[in-house]
Amino acid sequence: MKGHPEIKKGDWIRVDATDCVVAIVYQENSMSGVCKAIFNKSKPTTHDVDWNGESWFFPARPDYGGYAKNSDPLVQQLKRGKEA
Repeated sequence: MKGHPEIKKGDWIRVDATDCVVAIVYQENSMSGVCKAIFNKSKPTTHDVDWNGESWFFPARPDYGGYAKNSDPLVQQLKRGKEA
């Protein structure tokens, strides 16, 4: 969906009341959504994210996502927190 705020890899976004780090920004009109984000400091998880015209959301999927590697710099960013 067009009209979402401009984002890039490493940006913080708020998705369904969860702070997330943008891992990948998909090409426009991607069937996967707008981007893939990492969230959950204790067990870094990835999931597609989409925009509904007003806010970011996790689209319903049979497979919720995957886990990110602790060595990933974006996981380290997530673990440091938004204010770091």
